[in-house]
Amino acid sequence: MKNERILEVLIVMLIIPFVSLLVGYFISRDIVEPNLPKPKDSANFKEVTVKGIDLFEVVLSSYSDFETVKYHEDLMRVKGIYSFISKDSDKYLLIGGVFLDKEQATLCSSSLEASGIFSEVSVKKGPSIKIGYDKKLTSEMDDFINKLHDFRQICEYMSAISYKAFNDKTIEEKELGELKARIENFLDNNSGNFNEEKVSKIKGKVTDIVNKMATDIKKIEISAALQDKSTFSLLQQLLWQSCEEYNDFLKIIAIQNQ
Repeated sequence: MKNERILEVLIVMLIIPFVSLLVGYFISRDIVEPNLPKPKDSANFKEVTVKGIDLFEVVLSSYSDFETVKYHEDLMRVKGIYSFISKDSDKYLLIGGVFLDKEQATLCSSSLEASGIFSEVSVKKGPSIKIGYDKKLTSEMDDFINKLHDFRQICEYMSAISYKAFNDKTIEEKELGELKARIENFLDNNSGNFNEEKVSKIKGKVTDIVNKMATDIKKIEISAALQDKSTFSLLQQLLWQSCEEYNDFLKIIAIQNQ
């Protein structure tokens, strides 16, 4: 009887670990594994880098408080010098111009210096994010990259004619017509849905920005026709706001990816 009792204990001691292992296996297979992120199949997976827009800023001065920078902005306005305020970390910058080309910014700075307005050129780097996608979506992603390229070209052209408006104090009707045509062409050829969520969001934001350009270009055309000396400032505001809105949105996407 005693031996049978010992045998029962031994059998139980052997069965319990086996049952535990078996239960653990089924839990892992049916509950844990289905909820784990599946590794990307590198053979069918590609990645694209979406870059923001670098802005070359003509910085007139920087201040620690808003009241002071606003006072100096008003002084510039009295002198007939366009400027606007930009927040950079814990500083307020007084900007005399923004361009997508460093040479344009440097020439603008030199021209201001010749008028007794000292400045320096600094670059505000745009963000950069990576988007992964299935190779089956390659054609779709090519369309997306082309749309971003078209958007960047609109901004680059706006930068170029903005500098011309600063340097020549005027701008030709055909140059604004070219900007308007680029904007309209972007919007007219803006069909197509994107399956990748981040791509769809970025494309939607860029479309919103270009729609705003289409609205504001009308005010710029009126200004140029009247030669009221505000064409440069209107182009600058539109360029800066468009690039900043795009860069800020990419930063949001980057944070969501973390």
